[in-house]
Amino acid sequence: MAAQPTTPSSNKITLSGKELVVNGDDFGLSPEINAAILRAHTEGVLTSASLMVSASASEQAVAIAKQFPTLDVGLHLVLCDGTSCLPPERLYGLVDSAGRFANHEIPAGFRYLFHPRSRAALRDECRAQIETHLAKVGSLSHIDGHRNLHLHPQVIDILAELAPEYRVPYVRLVREPLSVTIRLARDRLAGKFIDAVFFRVLSIHARRRLARSGVKFADQIFGFLQTGRLDEAYVCSVLRSLRSGTVTEFYFHPTCPMANGCAHGPAERCETKILTSKKVADTIISERISLTNFAALAKARA
Repeated sequence: MAAQPTTPSSNKITLSGKELVVNGDDFGLSPEINAAILRAHTEGVLTSASLMVSASASEQAVAIAKQFPTLDVGLHLVLCDGTSCLPPERLYGLVDSAGRFANHEIPAGFRYLFHPRSRAALRDECRAQIETHLAKVGSLSHIDGHRNLHLHPQVIDILAELAPEYRVPYVRLVREPLSVTIRLARDRLAGKFIDAVFFRVLSIHARRRLARSGVKFADQIFGFLQTGRLDEAYVCSVLRSLRSGTVTEFYFHPTCPMANGCAHGPAERCETKILTSKKVADTIISERISLTNFAALAKARA
């Protein structure tokens, strides 16, 4: 078991230091991901997870969340590569007859821009996923999106309306410091630059909409530009780069192998090892980083 850094307190956190939310995406997608998130929380540094409420292992994930209330569980909004909450006939062609969205975020995004009924259908689906989450988990402190499709202009406008209505304090903005990432990892430079610019533009619009609605967001995130390529050395270097007075979200996609040894990919299994690494935990301690989650941040800033 890794040495445990200070975990978030329900009563007090120090906002003048380096605040770090360590999040596990895709909670509920599979038993292997659920097991990895549980292990990373109980044996490692993971403080938060994002639940896919319509995924096949979501009920197991909800049971884990109820058993371990120190794990802050937000909503991983699914509008591509997943199943809707609402029946297909209410989504006007945005899903197939089985309720499946487009597998990739690009065709899904174009469909949401140009489908004449997409905005009303998307609002209904976002509302349904929020209400399903609240019914299953009982609280909701943060929303992010599968493949970050929640930053689509149509979707973020909807979330800027719904988050205050349901008293959701935080929504993820994908604002990863490009200079830090390319200094620490020189692979895929062109791709990182394109992704960073594209999501920076989306996040500028999203930031304005969320700020007008009083919805908060972390100062910066990591885990996007280096997704699928994370290793212990990179993560520790990022931790050493964090500045005082900032709130950072670092998100991961951990998983555990199935009994036959083949679940998801080696990159995701590596992320579970990173999250339970003694070196990572020791770096958090030595850098005086405070582990927290969005529920604790919202309470401290209320």
